[in-house]
Amino acid sequence: MSVKHLYLIAVAPLYLIAVAAILGCAPASGTSGTSGTPAPPRRGSVLTAEEITAAHADVATAYDAVARLRPNWLAAHGAMSSNSQVSEFATVFVDGQQYGDINALRNIPAYHVKDIRYYDITEAGAKFGLLAGTGGAIEVSTRLR
Repeated sequence: MSVKHLYLIAVAPLYLIAVAAILGCAPASGTSGTSGTPAPPRRGSVLTAEEITAAHADVATAYDAVARLRPNWLAAHGAMSSNSQVSEFATVFVDGQQYGDINALRNIPAYHVKDIRYYDITEAGAKFGLLAGTGGAIEVSTRLR
């Protein structure tokens, strides 16, 4: 047996011990890390009032909360069109009713929000039909209903 092989046999257990020590110190999956309480689940297509409040994003508008916590929802997702009636950005719906374009989120106080859901073009078409347009949809459910 060569010296190179002996070195690998001697050093390999040290790497395993180091990895085990690092993993042993890490917080359990699904916990917040410091308090040991479970962190609320984060879903990419839903933004809840609890998540908005936990991030202290409830002091401004729904637009500001989305810009801070899900900025990709505000990006253009639809096809560019020469038709000025068609937007490449998401259409906003509030409590199931069409509310306006993406800037309409600036008119909704974040503390009124129960949850906000993003629908891609396929999901938006299935839920809202042609009203959703080509950029998907953002649906806001308020605490006021």
